Amino acid sequence: MHFRIAQISDAHLSARRPFFQHNWEVLLEHLAHAAPDLIVSTGDMTIDGSDHESELDFAADQFRRLGREVLFVPGNHDIGNSRPDVRGGETLITEERRTAYCRRFGHDFWVRDLDGWRLVGLNSMLPGSGLAAAGEQDALLQHAITTLGRRKLIVLAHKPLYIADPQDTQATQSALFPEHRARWQTLLEPAGSTLMLSGHIHAVKTARWGSIRQIWAPSTAFVMDAAGRKKKRHGVQRPGYLLHSLNGRRHTYEFVEPYGFLITDLGNWFHNPAGFHARYAVESLRGLALNDKASQ
Repeated sequence: MHFRIAQISDAHLSARRPFFQHNWEVLLEHLAHAAPDLIVSTGDMTIDGSDHESELDFAADQFRRLGREVLFVPGNHDIGNSRPDVRGGETLITEERRTAYCRRFGHDFWVRDLDGWRLVGLNSMLPGSGLAAAGEQDALLQHAITTLGRRKLIVLAHKPLYIADPQDTQATQSALFPEHRARWQTLLEPAGSTLMLSGHIHAVKTARWGSIRQIWAPSTAFVMDAAGRKKKRHGVQRPGYLLHSLNGRRHTYEFVEPYGFLITDLGNWFHNPAGFHARYAVESLRGLALNDKASQ
């Protein structure tokens, strides 16, 4: 079996703030010709869907324009960020936001079997949320691993396990909190060799933690401080997507940057004292919002 999976991440679509619609239109044309067997989206389909349900509707409509099945996991911009609020002033996950997401994109954690492989989608913001679904997600992951058989495991989640070192003890919203990554690592260990596909950092990078091979996907929308003037660079910062190939029990992937993509770097927003995350969804729009044709 030769099976190709296109991994899209961090598209950040919005009719209210259509900053990144150009790359989306290019991507639609590109994927129509590339014709992967499956498309997965590792979160942040929206700019501010956690506060504006209309953005969830818009993004869901945009993904339907792909004309093929897409498997989703939520990002913090879609469903609210992890608890506790270590950055301050952020929108956090609630049951209401989770329900609003699931109405548009399906369940926020799931299992899908392919020939010789098992895909497990996880909600990165559930651990520590206090929601009943956090325990349900753990139970699903445990069951998926105990019934894995001879399949190989691929886990999809929005946030990476860690940024620089799995032993980091400081909580950061850029990755799973230390206690949550330790819990996931413990749950995943019986599966043996595991692929972990994530987004969130807007960069391409691979890292290995024991039997877990982690692969970070770029954003289709923008990069953040590619020059590293305010933030340390993590991986290759270019907009694009990943194309994963499953050939028997062998996995390879390539970074694809469609011709015509604009390279938008929001790194200069870090220079404002209000901070990137405080301004991202409310920055004044320069120009006109998208008309109804964009959602057709």
